[in-house]
Amino acid sequence: MDSIIVKPKNKESIPFLKRLLLALDNVDSIEVIKSSEGRVKKSIESGLKDAKDIVSGKRKGKTLRQLLDED
Repeated sequence: MDSIIVKPKNKESIPFLKRLLLALDNVDSIEVIKSSEGRVKKSIESGLKDAKDIVSGKRKGKTLRQLLDED
């Protein structure tokens, strides 16, 4: 299933957006994710970018054996 990410301009608009989206028949679920600035977020974003590059063919992925053999 595809997902849509909505980034509100401020925290005060989140409850309104949730109510609005829940009122739509085609919305299955809504999940509010708090963003945390820091090393973990940057690492996840970097990994996601790498995965997208591999899927699109811009980069070549590693085999499981190559990953296990890394030191």
